[in-house]
Amino acid sequence: MVERLNTWWESITEREQQLSLVSVLLILIAIIYWGIWQPLSIGLDNSENQLQRAQQTLSTTQQRATLLVSAGVGQGSAVSENQNVTQIVTISAQQNGITFSRIINRNEQVEVQVSNVEFDRFINWVSVLSSQYSVSVLNADISRADEEGYIKVTRLSLGY
Repeated sequence: MVERLNTWWESITEREQQLSLVSVLLILIAIIYWGIWQPLSIGLDNSENQLQRAQQTLSTTQQRATLLVSAGVGQGSAVSENQNVTQIVTISAQQNGITFSRIINRNEQVEVQVSNVEFDRFINWVSVLSSQYSVSVLNADISRADEEGYIKVTRLSLGY
């Protein structure tokens, strides 16, 4: 194979040899650019965009988490003497458009489960519980739902 290439190389003119070298050089540059450099550059740009989106999501989540934590420990007005925690949680949830999958009454605490709820609606509801009824979040187990902007509340303990 090398002998054939050597024979061919010697049989062509000097100008053809120069043209062949330039062609090979241009092909190598094209392979390096389109085969290596451009895919790396595009991948880097995509990674930077994903990082920016992740940082924005983190910032938004941290702001909303601060709201949630402050709503869980806030002090509000006194609870009506005629209503217990279960009644307050149930009525306020209905007013805020939240439906429970499960509700368990445990003396002065209520444990609820919500299958799919919009995150902002949930935060507003918890804020209302805290500010108007002095009901605090005692414990929460929350995960992201399949739909964007929604969460699953597998366990939410509420009480005074």
